[in-house]
Amino acid sequence: MSDPQLLDAVVRSIAAALLHSVWQGALLGAVTAVVLKALKGARPGVRYLIACAGLTLMVAAWTGTAWEAAARLVPEARAAARAGVAAPPLGPAGPFDFSPAIRTISPADLAAGAPAWRHRLEGWSVALVPVWLAGVLLLSARLGLAWVSIERLRRRALAPVPQAVTARAADLARRLSLSRAVRVVQSAGVQVPAVVGWLRPVVLLPVSALTGLSPLQLDAIVAHELAHVRRHDFAVNLLQTAAEVLLFYHPASWWISRRIRVEREHCCDDIAVSLCGDRVVYATALADLESLRGRETLALAATDGPLLQRVRRLLSPSSSAPRPSGWLAAAVPLVLLGVVMGGATLTGTTASPEPAQNQAAPSGRAIPAGSGVVRGQIVDAQSGRPVADATYEITGPMDSALGRSDDSGRFETRPIKAGAYTMSVLAKGYVMGRYGPRESPFGTPIDVRDGMVSAGIDVKMYAAGAINGRILDENGEGLQGVEIVLEPASGPVLAGRRPSAAFAQTVEKGVYRITAAPGDYYVRAYVGDPLPPGKDGKPRTYVSTLYPGVRVMEEAQPLRLEAGLDLYDIDFTLASAALLQISGRVVDPSGDSLDSVRVSMMALEGPTTRMSESSVGVDAEGRFEIRGVLPGTYMLNVWDKRKTSRWVGAMKHLTFNENVEDLEMRATAGARVIGRIVSDPASTRQLDISEVSLQFEKRLTPNGFTMAGGTRIAPDGSFETDSPGGLVNIGVQYLPEGWTVKSIHLDRVDVDGQAVDLSGGTRQLQIVLTDRLTSVAGMVVDRNGRPLAGYSVVLFPADETRWTPSSRFLKEARSSQTGQFRLGDVAPGSYLAVALRDLPFRAWTNPDVLARLQSIATKLSVAEGEQKTIAIRASPTPDGIAQP
Repeated sequence: MSDPQLLDAVVRSIAAALLHSVWQGALLGAVTAVVLKALKGARPGVRYLIACAGLTLMVAAWTGTAWEAAARLVPEARAAARAGVAAPPLGPAGPFDFSPAIRTISPADLAAGAPAWRHRLEGWSVALVPVWLAGVLLLSARLGLAWVSIERLRRRALAPVPQAVTARAADLARRLSLSRAVRVVQSAGVQVPAVVGWLRPVVLLPVSALTGLSPLQLDAIVAHELAHVRRHDFAVNLLQTAAEVLLFYHPASWWISRRIRVEREHCCDDIAVSLCGDRVVYATALADLESLRGRETLALAATDGPLLQRVRRLLSPSSSAPRPSGWLAAAVPLVLLGVVMGGATLTGTTASPEPAQNQAAPSGRAIPAGSGVVRGQIVDAQSGRPVADATYEITGPMDSALGRSDDSGRFETRPIKAGAYTMSVLAKGYVMGRYGPRESPFGTPIDVRDGMVSAGIDVKMYAAGAINGRILDENGEGLQGVEIVLEPASGPVLAGRRPSAAFAQTVEKGVYRITAAPGDYYVRAYVGDPLPPGKDGKPRTYVSTLYPGVRVMEEAQPLRLEAGLDLYDIDFTLASAALLQISGRVVDPSGDSLDSVRVSMMALEGPTTRMSESSVGVDAEGRFEIRGVLPGTYMLNVWDKRKTSRWVGAMKHLTFNENVEDLEMRATAGARVIGRIVSDPASTRQLDISEVSLQFEKRLTPNGFTMAGGTRIAPDGSFETDSPGGLVNIGVQYLPEGWTVKSIHLDRVDVDGQAVDLSGGTRQLQIVLTDRLTSVAGMVVDRNGRPLAGYSVVLFPADETRWTPSSRFLKEARSSQTGQFRLGDVAPGSYLAVALRDLPFRAWTNPDVLARLQSIATKLSVAEGEQKTIAIRASPTPDGIAQP
């Protein structure tokens, strides 16, 4: 673990102890006060032990809380270090938090955003750690100076006392059964009698005590100091002082420590009286020493404690002890805690969350029941200036709203039905904008609440940059009708490539202009529709070409596009190539007729809306031939009019740069699957399976291409069908509303969410459906409790065998402007959950990404039918996963 991560864990652990010690100390102080009041007539020794126990418990609570927090935070820091996550910045405003990464909260707390003030309170406690540390260092320095002063007293200005005093002191020590030798000396450095040291104790007597007190009074005072030695009070006092340093900020510790010192003196007073036998003599001795009061911190003097109270107690032992002031000491921290909590709550309600908050309806305007209003502003991302007359569209499953921004860029929708919405904006000179982080392809959800105004929905618009140039043929002539596409140089990869960012087409003389958001791009040109023949009358054959005229991405040159600026003269020649011939054979090991079989070839070079496709039949031996194929990347598949699943595994994703003569497309025999779909006996409704369909999904290539096959279900829930061969995921489609899958068992083995081998044989399958739906909803917060918008909450199973891309155990949702999210139709089980900001689109379906997230995620269990609500703390995205 790195030093910053260790320091982060230590600071957060101390912050936990400081925060919780406020109420812990208040509670312990109050309990100590109650017990002492109940025992006000008890012997001083009993009251002394009660007070010592109270202070000990305060220290134990402080250290226990810090230890528990460290035990949780240090492993988290180690896991973050292994995952390559940088330690958060240190400082009073740093993102520290010692609370659990996931907290279960009530639906009411979720709706009100209640966890925020608790997190703010915890964040504030971190800011106090440097203050606490400064206080500890200051008091420790003071304690060190006191120790130095005590050592000086032991070594200088010492003189022997008269032999009579030494003899009487020895007799008192013998009567107290002291096993250690105690020196009694005269000191010019003290004004009242005191005892210093523990292993080698020394009783210091000032000259005034030797000359101003009678022998009986002096014996009583010396007996008091010897009682401290007999009780080991010097060592206890040292530990007590250390506790005072640790808890210097807590009034309850001051009061309990004061009670310890008072009861300690009472105990020694009683011992002194028992030895000298005369309370009046001892009381007058204390009174005579009052004028000489003044001592060192670590020394134990005869005049410690409230002297007047001690004298009264000696002269009237039956009098009641004064009322303990522990109530006030316990109440002060509770009042302070209430003020802090109130301030945190006030902060949470007055400060606008980033980036938005819900507000009550404006005065004078009624919002219909079940509806809400969205309000915000559209601004330029660079200058912050308002964008006027921008067209916005807010869409959701239940309603939509269209409108334009005013001169100040502001907008406010009509009342729309409560629910989750997304927002897109179009403005002249800008690329399409969405509400939320720019990296999110679909934006951040907007949570529209019943009777509320969702305010602060601000959209940043990025001025479009443009690339201008010409596409030429091999003779330098411009080519009209060529497709131009911009491909991002970084970002999420889908199906083996990054989604195209912008499209255009060349016009006369091959001129093109294409606009997009600022960023780094590759320019790709390709022929969509066939071009007219050249001047020689021959068809022109061109292949997909990247700027500056190359065919492979490794040789292409990315271009930096700046907001509002144009790049000119991005000209390049479209590469030509000879047409290819692809031939091969279709093989069906089952020996079935191939009359209904065809081979299709689909080009993947252009956007999916313009893919070219060709299809040819096969002869009796399964041979096929496709002519006039441009070099490029294609998807080959075998189609059978009989809709058999045998050919699913024959699909091939190939790149052709030369003729191919021996391509084989082989059928794979799958299993015969027989089974039934039934409803869970615990379900409360009648199951309608008229639209339900069994689905087999097979992932064919690492690039994410899948094929699905299945069959409809009979009215009684039974089915019998052939499956694709190889590893297949089993699922159900078109379930009735309010129903979900409870379990999938193949040959009585749970295979829900797992890829299973269905190659050959007959297999028994049972699928149980239930109407007991399970969900996980909640709020994403930072380490100070503020809601976070646009974060991805990923829920994935602890069982790694269920990390298949189509597994229903993999769930992801993005937090709305209020930080809230919802994951519906969650399968019961044990999960890991994590909230991240810069997670690329659908990266959570990649098992390698889940393995990286595993070390920073938190365990979460979900029971069947449970509607769990949580607050989840956001985590830094591990290196290598964040969107560039």
